[in-house]
Amino acid sequence: MNKLHLFGLAIALTGCIEHELPIPAREPGDALIRYADLGSDYNVQLHVQLHTGEIMASHPKDAWCTRFHFDEDTIWMDLNGSRFMHIAAMSQAMADGPLSQEESDDLPWGVNRPEGRDTSQVVRVGSTWAIDLGRDPANPIASLGSVRLECLSMESEEVMLRVSDLVTDQPEALSWDTIWVTHDQNVSQTHLSLLNREVVDIEPPTGTWELYFTQYTTLFETEDGEPLEYLVTGVLSHAEGVRVLQPEDGDWEYWKEVEWNSEDWSEDWDVLGWDWKSYSLSDGSYTINSDQIYCIATSEGREFLLRFLDFYDETGATGRVTYETLER
Repeated sequence: MNKLHLFGLAIALTGCIEHELPIPAREPGDALIRYADLGSDYNVQLHVQLHTGEIMASHPKDAWCTRFHFDEDTIWMDLNGSRFMHIAAMSQAMADGPLSQEESDDLPWGVNRPEGRDTSQVVRVGSTWAIDLGRDPANPIASLGSVRLECLSMESEEVMLRVSDLVTDQPEALSWDTIWVTHDQNVSQTHLSLLNREVVDIEPPTGTWELYFTQYTTLFETEDGEPLEYLVTGVLSHAEGVRVLQPEDGDWEYWKEVEWNSEDWSEDWDVLGWDWKSYSLSDGSYTINSDQIYCIATSEGREFLLRFLDFYDETGATGRVTYETLER
C-alpha cells in the first residue's frame, strides 16, 4: 500500500498554509469564551475540562502510539490517528517470518474509524498486527517506521505484548521487547509508546475532562465510492459518558431554553469533529460557522451549549481554537 501520497494529499488539504488570514473577531454572547491552542503545526493534543475550559493534560503527537481501553471482559486498542497511523492484521506464520518492504506495502492497511471503535480493534491472545507508526510531527513527509505487535497473553486487568521491527529479511535476528499494559483504574485509556516501547502516563483522571482537541484521521468517500483517508484538525469526545447532539435547526437562544430529547444524543466521538470550519483555497483562509450549535451532556448529567468562533491567534496563525460555552 502506498500511503505516502495519501498523506501528502491530506497535508495539503488541511490548509496549513503560511500567511493565512485571521477572521474578524466576533462579539461574545451571554456565555464563556474559551481557548485551546494546538499550535500552528497542530503538534499537541489537549484534554479539556468543559465547565472550566481548563487544559487538564497536553502532550505532543509523538508521545503515544496505541492506547488500550479495558471494558469488563473486552480490551480495545486504538491508534494515534493524529500521525496518520495505519494497521494491518498478520497471520501467526507471518508474525515470526521474514517480511520485505514490498510485502509490507501489500498488507491490507487501514485506519481506525473516527466515530468510535469496531470489532477489528478487539485485542485477543495470538493477535498480531503490523503497525505503521505514522509521520514524524517534526517532518510530516518522514515516516516514523513500522513494527509488528503480538498479544502473548491477557487477563481482565493486563495485556502482555511483544514488539519488534516489521521489515526484516532475517527473522532469526528479530529483536523482541516485551511490554505489559496494566489497567489503570484512574484513567479511561492506558497509552503505549511503540517508539520508546513503554507505557506512558499522559491521560488525566476519568471524569476530569470531556473534550479532546487534536488532529485525527477521518474517512471521506470519493466520487467512485472509495474511502479517502484524510488528516483533519478538530475535537473528539471519547471521554467516559459524554454524549453530543448537533441540531439540524434552531439557534443558540432556542437550544438554550428548549428541552433536549435524550433519544437524539450520539455517543460517536466525532460529532463535534472538524467541519465547523471550512478552508477557501482562493482566499487562503478559514471561515468558521458560528451558527453551528452543539449540545453536550457530561457523565455527571451537566448540559452545555457550544459553538466555535475562531481558528486563529492574534498574530493570524492557525491552530488556536476559540469556542463559546454555556451551561444550562
